[in-house]
Amino acid sequence: MAKLSEIVRQASYDDGRLAVEASPAWSQGRTLYGGMTAALCFEAAKHVARDMTLRSAQLLFAGPASGTLTMQPKVFRKGRSSAAVAVNCAGEDGPAALAAFAFGADRDSHVELAPRPRSGLPAPPEQCPPFIGPTGGFHDNFDLRLAEGSALLSGGPQAFTVWVRFREPQNVDATTALLALGDSLPPAAMASFPEMAPISTMTWSIDLIDQPANVDGWHLLRSTSEQTQNGYSTQTMDLWDASGRHLAAGRQLIAIFI
Repeated sequence: MAKLSEIVRQASYDDGRLAVEASPAWSQGRTLYGGMTAALCFEAAKHVARDMTLRSAQLLFAGPASGTLTMQPKVFRKGRSSAAVAVNCAGEDGPAALAAFAFGADRDSHVELAPRPRSGLPAPPEQCPPFIGPTGGFHDNFDLRLAEGSALLSGGPQAFTVWVRFREPQNVDATTALLALGDSLPPAAMASFPEMAPISTMTWSIDLIDQPANVDGWHLLRSTSEQTQNGYSTQTMDLWDASGRHLAAGRQLIAIFI
């Protein structure tokens, strides 16, 4: 398996544009999975938003991210403490994704509300059953254990909470790793699938609540469907570290083909 650090190190930068080969080890079918596409788009964006922290990202997935990928960042606006950056990602088959990143440096403020930690952590991962076995795709980069909720294809409610970690440290920017980890689960709608079937993530938004120094070790990731009908599903997502610290919150729109 190619580490994130190896893929980022092999990327080339030319005239502000990042070019990289889509790794089959991080792919789902004929495309990189959404978290990897987001991570690579961020790698392109951070070069034009130096010394600022990523606060939020929105991704529109338009086509397969395969073959040689190019990520072209564009600064919409950059001020003293914030920057809005768009990244156009294209693959060999045409447009693959459009990403929008909101960066912001820390600022003094009279208003403070600390992130609320998760109370009542589930059983530790060592006591939880595997969630997904070997697939030959991007899931093989992760160790996934079902902590709460429904198993895939179980006919249960469309919600699950899963312990997740990289199988080995990825040695990249913590934000790059967090974006890759944050989209490591299949859609919650798949709990009620009668059989395996194709899905396609259309949009993903993620707000970063806290900034970890690294994303090694176990994390808790929850996906909950809000509705699934007419061939689409919307869901909410939350990510905590092993101590219950809330790191990120997201939303996703998925097309389902069953």
